[in-house]
Formats: sequence, structure tokens, C-alpha cells
Amino acid sequence: MGQEGLGIRRVVIAVFCCLICYSILFIVSSVRHPFSSGLLQTDGALFSSEQFRLEPSSFEKKDQNQNIQSESLATDGLATNSIIQDDSHHQVTTHGNKNVSETGQQGHILEVTSSPISRVNQSSTNFKRYDGVAIVTKVLWDKDVSTVCEMLCYIAHAYNDDMRYDIVVFTTIPWSEENIAKVQNIAAPAKVTVAVEGPSLEEQLAALSKEELTMLRNRCFLKDKPNETLTWQHYCGEEGSKDVVNLGYCWQAEFRAYHIWTHEALKPYKYMIWVDSDCRIGKKWDQDPMAVMIENDLTLLYSGWPYGKFKDVKTKDKMQQIYNMTICYSKQNSEGELYGKMCKSGTNMPYLIRQVAGNHHITNLDHYRKDIHQNFLKLFVGDYKFSRKFDDQIAVTIVGLMEQELRQEGLKVWHERSKNLTLKIAHHRMFDVQHSERAPARRLDFFEAVKGQWAGLEERCGALFQ
Repeated sequence: MGQEGLGIRRVVIAVFCCLICYSILFIVSSVRHPFSSGLLQTDGALFSSEQFRLEPSSFEKKDQNQNIQSESLATDGLATNSIIQDDSHHQVTTHGNKNVSETGQQGHILEVTSSPISRVNQSSTNFKRYDGVAIVTKVLWDKDVSTVCEMLCYIAHAYNDDMRYDIVVFTTIPWSEENIAKVQNIAAPAKVTVAVEGPSLEEQLAALSKEELTMLRNRCFLKDKPNETLTWQHYCGEEGSKDVVNLGYCWQAEFRAYHIWTHEALKPYKYMIWVDSDCRIGKKWDQDPMAVMIENDLTLLYSGWPYGKFKDVKTKDKMQQIYNMTICYSKQNSEGELYGKMCKSGTNMPYLIRQVAGNHHITNLDHYRKDIHQNFLKLFVGDYKFSRKFDDQIAVTIVGLMEQELRQEGLKVWHERSKNLTLKIAHHRMFDVQHSERAPARRLDFFEAVKGQWAGLEERCGALFQ
């Protein structure tokens, strides 16, 4: 072959090699960036990749006439802020994109529209969305906003970006509008309500008798400090309990045991997914806890048992007074179903109720709101204000087991893990209250440990950990 033919051959080979390289680069780019070519589908609609681009902690939409960007921690786009307070001092702060309608009766909420901020989910589930479900948590004040944002971001990426259940954040001290907006933007497109639980500490103290106030100040180690003002941060003890905790924590125990069930902010809902504000989640949920809860008509779906024990004799008498029967002890069967063994007169049965964990559970609010249970809970916390020992864990346990006993429709208090619900909710260095499954304690360590195994987590929540 002549020199001219050899040169042509080399050119053809070079062009062919370039085409192969460009093809490989195109394929790699498409795999690493699935939205870089083709069409993206969300909520049944198709959008061109030219219109949508995902950034860490942001969502950007472009068209020919505008460029609108909503940052995860920005306050723009929240067109409606409303504070509603009823005659019972229930102050409810809601955020929506259009309007808030009220009935005019004691500040009841009729309708609150959802946030204008939307996100495109990289993956979706086939879970059915049920009516009347709320994800609920509680804090003392808005200094906990970062903790709340992190928890809500984890649960959004695990579950709620798909389900879009409403979120209720209870607070003892009102929040600033700025911090409410931060939570709304993290949780979007879900609706968020920040609800003040009740009267201020000053109002609650003013309602106490002189004897009750003296008892409380003595419990909080202010007996010899008559001029010192009692605050939520004062540490308090009580007879019959080894716990010494701040007054704010004592109040949350009472609030979650009794007041929460009939609070104005929860009236629109039938089911409550409770998640402590300092919980973290380690995976996307591949099973729907609400399907298990609702399709089996459960009263309580709990994350862990036993988680502490209770043997207060006065409570035994209170159960007898309201229910005309008393739980002597609780037991979980081999199927992960909890039941109460009722005391029998004339026998010497042991009295020791082992209780469910309080960091996460799902409850049927309609069951807990029944008059008979509300009468018991009022009596249960009624010895004196701000008790730590008569708390939500034992209250949730007793009412759940008593409702089951009254219904006589089979066992309706179930353990999540025993029913193949592995939600990987981390709390107190454990996943799902499993002592053998340890979770990193530090927030940054936890995020680093799970993000590599959980697609999209860094893009969804990474800005909170920078």
C-alpha cells in the first residue's frame, strides 16, 4: 500500500477511535446524572430535562420567561402565615401558599393549603396514601430548630417526600416566623403546623393554689430562694422517682400523657406517627407502617418493648376506678403482639407493667380520645402539676392495652420489627430499640455513616450538615 493509502487509513482509524471515546463518555455521563438526558417523570407528568435540574438543597425550575429558585433554608415563597389562638390557649401557627380559612369558632382550623415549594423525587414507592395521618414531634422552643430540620429531612427522604403527610411540631415557647419558615422549607412539599401546646408557664403557675405552688418550688429546690423566678430550665425531682430533670421536660411528660390527644392542632387527624425530634433515620422505608396500622385496625404500633417498667400502686387504683379492672403486667407473644394480663381478686399476682418505648410509635387518635381513656389519663396525671413519673410511655401503654381489652377483637397492639417493619429509626445509639444494632451518636458521624448507602440523601439533606 502506498503512503497516501496508509495516511487515509490512519485518519479513518483515528476518527473511529474518537467516536468510541465520545460514546463511552456519553454513557458514563448518563449513568452518573440520570436527568441529563431524556425525560423525567413525577406525579404522572413528564418534564423535559431542559426545565429541571437538581442541586444540593435546592430545586430550580426554568422556562423561557422566568428563572425561579427556592433554597431549602430560604424564607421566600411562603405567602400565608397565620397564628390562631383559641379560648384554651392553643396557639397554632401554619404556613401555606394561598390562604388560611377559619370557622370563627374558638380559632378552629378549617383549611390550610400546602407549601408552594415542590421537589422532584428520584424514586417513589407504591404505598397507598391514607387520610387523616400526621407526623408529630415536640420541642421546648425554636432553639431546637436545627434538630427538628434534620429529623424531618431524614423522614422526608425515607418516606414523606412520597407520602406528603402533614407535619405538626408542638412547642412550649412560641417560634419566630423565620424558624418556622426554615422547617417548612425542609419539609416541603408537606404542610407544617407549629403549635404552641398551651398556656405559658406564668399562666400555669398563676392557676396553682398556694400549697401547690409551694410544693412545686420545693420540688425544684427553691425552698430557700423565695425571690428566684421559676423557669422551664429549673431542675426538679419528686417523691417516688429517682429522676431529676428540668421543668420543661416534666411538662412534656404531662403534655404527651394527657393533653396532646385532644389538642386543637391534632383534631383533623385520626392517626399520629410520633417521632422524637432527636431521632434519625438510616434508610429509605421499603414497607409502609401506615398500611400495617390501618389495614389491621390497630390501636398502637410500637418500636420497642420492654423500655422501662412501672409499678406505682396509686395508678393501679386509678385503673380500677375508671376501667373496673387493672393491668397487673404486660407481655409480648411470639408474634410481636402486646397484651395486658388483668389482675384477679384473691390472688397474689405480681404488679409490674413493662412499657413501650416513647421515641417512636403510631397511635389511633380516635381510640385514645375516647371518654373512658381521657377520664383515666386525667386522673393518671392529676395528683399534681408537672410530674415526670406519670409520663407518656406508660400512658400510651396502659391505654393501648385497655382499649384492646375493651374491644375484644383480637390483639391490636403490635411491634414493628416483629411484623417485618424495619424502619431504622435511631435513638439513644440504637436502631429500632434493638440493643444489638448500634447507631453513631454524633449527628455528623451518623450522616457520614448512612449517606454512602442511601441514594440521594446527601443531595436532599447535605446542606444541613455543612
